[in-house]
Amino acid sequence: MNEGSQRLAWLERLDRRFLLLVGLSLAVFHIYTSYFGALPAFQHRVIHLWLSMMLVPLSGTFKLKSSRLKLAIDLISVIVLSVVGTYALSIADIMWKQSGTVSGIDVVLGTALLVTLLAFTWKVVGPALPVISIACLIYAMIGPYLPVGFGHRGYSWSRIIELLFKGVNGIYGTTLGVSSIYVAIFVIFASLLESSGAGDVFIRLTQSLLGGFRGGPAKVAVVASALFGTISGSAVANVVGTGSFTIPLMKRSGFRPEFAGAVETAASSGGQLMPPVMGAAAFIMADILGSYNEVVIAAIIPAILYYVALFMMIDLESLKYRLLGQPRSELPKFFAVLGKGWYLLLPLIVLLYLLVVIRYSPQKSAFFSICLLFVLCLAVPSRRERVSVLAGNIAKSASGIPAIALTTGAAGIIVSILLLTGIGYKLSSILVDVSGGNVLVLLFLTMVVSIILGMGLPTSGAYILLATLIAPALTDLGVAKIAAHFFVFYFGIMANVTPPVAIAAYTAAGIAGSDAMRTGFIAWRLSLAGFLLPFLFCLNPALLGKGDAGEIALAIVTATAGSFALACAVQRYFKGSLSWPLTILLFIGSVLMLMPGLQSDLVGCGLIAGCLYVQWRRVGRRPIA
Repeated sequence: MNEGSQRLAWLERLDRRFLLLVGLSLAVFHIYTSYFGALPAFQHRVIHLWLSMMLVPLSGTFKLKSSRLKLAIDLISVIVLSVVGTYALSIADIMWKQSGTVSGIDVVLGTALLVTLLAFTWKVVGPALPVISIACLIYAMIGPYLPVGFGHRGYSWSRIIELLFKGVNGIYGTTLGVSSIYVAIFVIFASLLESSGAGDVFIRLTQSLLGGFRGGPAKVAVVASALFGTISGSAVANVVGTGSFTIPLMKRSGFRPEFAGAVETAASSGGQLMPPVMGAAAFIMADILGSYNEVVIAAIIPAILYYVALFMMIDLESLKYRLLGQPRSELPKFFAVLGKGWYLLLPLIVLLYLLVVIRYSPQKSAFFSICLLFVLCLAVPSRRERVSVLAGNIAKSASGIPAIALTTGAAGIIVSILLLTGIGYKLSSILVDVSGGNVLVLLFLTMVVSIILGMGLPTSGAYILLATLIAPALTDLGVAKIAAHFFVFYFGIMANVTPPVAIAAYTAAGIAGSDAMRTGFIAWRLSLAGFLLPFLFCLNPALLGKGDAGEIALAIVTATAGSFALACAVQRYFKGSLSWPLTILLFIGSVLMLMPGLQSDLVGCGLIAGCLYVQWRRVGRRPIA
């Protein structure tokens, strides 16, 4: 090896070590501050974004053939980000005195941060968010030249940079604050829990309980994805994490490849609806609404109903095609799996206990859960890990933070410009006017906008925009605030299963070896409960746990019955194939049962009972689903 090659190899090793150092620093920073308290808001967010952005080039996000070019980009990026971050921290204590004034260095470094942030966001999460950000920046500057109703007085580049770069608005605004305080520590917790083997324990426990029933592997996929979703919060990550195991099992048991991929897609997308983690958007919602516990409690009933409807559809599919479960000889033994991995469930149980019973803050609850996981990984003989391995896992746990930091930082650009120019308030008024003041029309328009945005943006980015632009319009028409925010949250997630841009479905199709578009449409059909529930809890907040115990209990019972009828209608099966008239009537009955009000419940119950009776008489007394 010549001297040049040796020097290049040495630089590459240094690059990898620096990646581990930055990752470890970012993870330790968030673990430490989750218990001992955050720094002042501006400084805390600067460090969070600074270290997160450094991980982007260092982790090999930019695929280059030349190692020298990659190292050069890494070096330049680290230097630029270090200068920008150091300068921002240096002015943190005095920038309040400089309000309204922008120096030349502010403009240069602020522009450098803005360009780097948008470029990295484009590379990591796709072009939609950067393109919208750039459009907002252009809109801020050309306001005087726009038509009445959309125009404004216009802002100079220096004024825009001051807004975005200095203070806790713009890039360092509330959205990035939520990422730095709440989301980062849960990303670390989820990654550490997964690397410890908890995900495998979830899957094997579920397989031991459900794998032997009809359609068992598909039912394993549903429950395992729900459990995995509590620590993942990402539909695509959930598909990869559980689908690589469950999709081949489903295919071997007789499920069509498209259906197997669709089941995993629908189940994994629902993971973002399942407490306690639910992904970054849930923490942003909690910050807006003021209580994470309120968000978790409100999420429980709709999430369970979503999975109940999906579970029923799979059971009917299994009946329709006479699909059996796995042979008992192939199933893991429940108590054997529990005996080997029970301790890996303890951190999640402790997290739930601290959040719901003790009512600790989310970040402190995550801190104690992480500490318990560390103790278990060091103390349990069967899983004992060296300190060096544990340190490496901690460093790697930060790898999921940059995508969230970039998303929330770029979303902060959009939100601040919308507020600066006043267009956000105008858009809410326009939507109310277009809907004619009709809540259902406005909800439908909101659904369409939410799905379109969700197709191109991460759930957190889509939620931030929708919560800023549209949720106020819903509350103006009388929708409860938490229901309005859950509505846009749900449809941002449902974009994962909505063709033509159903990213989670395409991921599952790749594993299943199926047609991506057909997989997406089947996933959409299986996820239909997720499209109905947001309308229903806006009309009936009892589904979000709001109201007295009797109202909530009645809502759960009628919604469960409605979910069964919905499953029969979607699968067109009950003791045999359903005719189209019965299918349509069952679907109407299911919607009426899901809606609030005694009258709609009685009519819905009558329709469902009548349809099932007619079908029972038509096909004879066969075993019921």
